[in-house]
Amino acid sequence: MSHSGYVHVLVEKIIGESDSAFLCRIDGEEMWIPKSQITDPEIYERGDEDVTVSMTQWIADKKGIEGID
Repeated sequence: MSHSGYVHVLVEKIIGESDSAFLCRIDGEEMWIPKSQITDPEIYERGDEDVTVSMTQWIADKKGIEGID
Protein backbone atom coordinates (compact mmCIF):
# COMPACT_ATOMS: atom_id res chain seq x y z
CA MET A 1 0.00 0.00 0.00
CA SER A 2 1.27 3.46 -0.80
CA HIS A 3 2.03 5.80 2.05
CA SER A 4 -0.38 8.40 0.67
CA GLY A 5 -3.32 5.99 0.47
CA TYR A 6 -3.45 6.45 -3.30
CA VAL A 7 -2.21 4.30 -6.17
CA HIS A 8 -1.46 5.25 -9.80
CA VAL A 9 -3.41 3.23 -12.34
CA LEU A 10 -3.13 3.14 -16.13
CA VAL A 11 -6.60 3.62 -17.61
CA GLU A 12 -6.73 2.38 -21.18
CA LYS A 13 -9.84 4.42 -21.95
CA ILE A 14 -12.58 6.37 -20.19
CA ILE A 15 -15.58 4.91 -21.96
CA GLY A 16 -18.37 6.73 -20.19
CA GLU A 17 -19.21 9.13 -17.42
CA SER A 18 -22.06 9.77 -15.02
CA ASP A 19 -22.39 12.57 -12.49
CA SER A 20 -20.62 10.45 -9.88
CA ALA A 21 -18.38 7.94 -11.71
CA PHE A 22 -16.28 7.10 -14.75
CA LEU A 23 -16.67 3.91 -16.76
CA CYS A 24 -13.05 2.90 -17.35
CA ARG A 25 -11.30 0.15 -19.28
CA ILE A 26 -8.44 -1.09 -17.10
CA ASP A 27 -6.46 -4.21 -18.01
CA GLY A 28 -9.08 -4.99 -20.66
CA GLU A 29 -11.98 -4.91 -18.19
CA GLU A 30 -14.71 -2.29 -17.93
CA MET A 31 -15.47 -1.01 -14.45
CA TRP A 32 -17.12 1.98 -12.83
CA ILE A 33 -14.79 4.05 -10.64
CA PRO A 34 -16.45 6.63 -8.35
CA LYS A 35 -15.18 10.16 -8.93
CA SER A 36 -14.99 10.55 -5.15
CA GLN A 37 -12.20 7.93 -5.16
CA ILE A 38 -10.10 9.72 -7.85
CA THR A 39 -7.72 12.62 -7.36
CA ASP A 40 -8.71 15.64 -9.50
CA PRO A 41 -11.57 13.95 -11.41
CA GLU A 42 -12.39 17.21 -13.20
CA ILE A 43 -9.29 16.85 -15.42
CA TYR A 44 -10.60 13.64 -17.02
CA GLU A 45 -13.39 13.18 -19.54
CA ARG A 46 -15.06 10.57 -21.68
CA GLY A 47 -12.82 9.50 -24.55
CA ASP A 48 -9.50 10.01 -22.74
CA GLU A 49 -7.07 7.19 -23.56
CA ASP A 50 -3.93 5.89 -21.86
CA VAL A 51 -4.14 8.19 -18.86
CA THR A 52 -2.63 7.62 -15.44
CA VAL A 53 -5.23 8.12 -12.73
CA SER A 54 -4.53 8.38 -9.00
CA MET A 55 -7.23 6.57 -7.06
CA THR A 56 -7.59 5.43 -3.50
CA GLN A 57 -5.87 2.22 -2.55
CA TRP A 58 -9.22 1.11 -1.12
CA ILE A 59 -11.08 1.25 -4.46
CA ALA A 60 -8.14 -0.30 -6.31
CA ASP A 61 -8.14 -3.22 -3.86
CA LYS A 62 -11.92 -3.57 -4.03
CA LYS A 63 -11.88 -3.67 -7.86
CA GLY A 64 -8.75 -5.89 -8.04
CA ILE A 65 -6.71 -3.23 -9.83
CA GLU A 66 -2.91 -3.31 -9.77
CA GLY A 67 -1.14 0.01 -9.51
CA ILE A 68 1.86 1.03 -11.58
CA ASP A 69 5.17 2.31 -10.24
